[in-house]
Amino acid sequence: MRYIYLIIIIYLIGSCSASKQTLSNQEKYVNKVFNIVEKHSIRKDSVDFDKIKSKAYEKVKQAKTIEDCYPIIQSILRDLGDNHSFLMTKERVEKWKNTSKSKTKNELITFSGKNINDNIGYLKMNGVSSGDKKSLRTYADSLQNLIKTIDNKNIQGWIIDLRENTGGNCWPMLAGIGPIIDDGVCGYFMNGSGRKSEWFYEYGESGINSKTIVKTSIKPYELLNRNNPIAILTGNRTASSGEVIVTAFHGKENTKSFGKPTAGLSTGNRNFRLSDGSMILLTSSIYSDRNGKLFGKEIKPDIEIEFTYDEIGTDKDKVIEQAIEWINK
Repeated sequence: MRYIYLIIIIYLIGSCSASKQTLSNQEKYVNKVFNIVEKHSIRKDSVDFDKIKSKAYEKVKQAKTIEDCYPIIQSILRDLGDNHSFLMTKERVEKWKNTSKSKTKNELITFSGKNINDNIGYLKMNGVSSGDKKSLRTYADSLQNLIKTIDNKNIQGWIIDLRENTGGNCWPMLAGIGPIIDDGVCGYFMNGSGRKSEWFYEYGESGINSKTIVKTSIKPYELLNRNNPIAILTGNRTASSGEVIVTAFHGKENTKSFGKPTAGLSTGNRNFRLSDGSMILLTSSIYSDRNGKLFGKEIKPDIEIEFTYDEIGTDKDKVIEQAIEWINK
């Protein structure tokens, strides 16, 4: 009898092993996605994973290639309801990692600046989408050089215009604008377990906790006057990493924000590489300012001002007008 039980157990173990081996590559691929999402999503305790899995695996049956799984993964990420997670296909990942080869320097410099009325430094920062170390360094170096060019003994304040900053990679933006942010911790990522990871700018370097992610190749610039007031301009196109920059200035002394509330994507995306070279950017944290104030949704400015995007940079730009008035006072 004991031998019969042993045979049955061996048979069951063999059956389980066989069933595991019959999983298709597509099923394994989607399994990996669920392993990542269920462990790291900021919404992991708020969604019905059984329902999401049921829908996903029904579609996997029809998938013949890994590429056929892309729409399934995109659907999984949408069903999380964080409105920020997304899939970057392997082709997009390759372009993202090699922008220094595919883009000119002018295409990488998504910012501009000038001196207003001889006493106010104005910087308009749009988003930058790249994972190429050389491109990120070029962005940070160029932005610091622009700040150096504008800064002089007559400067009485700064305007940082983020109204068209739709996001991308926050680290070159933090490293580039660092001289105005000043050295030290300027914000945090707060995960679902309440663990904080600090982001910092320190003498030409930006990064998280003790890890430097972007470092300028030039000598970091230091403002002639670090106590000048700073006006931050925001709008409903200020999103994701653009909101990182808003958060980095939030709670800083002599700083006030003007415009409209941001897009409401003040949540941190963490990168997870998949077996075929694609990458999930999964929302796994919420932004917090230097003083511990949590966001996660839209960030409202101190002074709300209605404007249209056609007005930006024109004589009818009421947001810049009020920022200048505040600085001059």
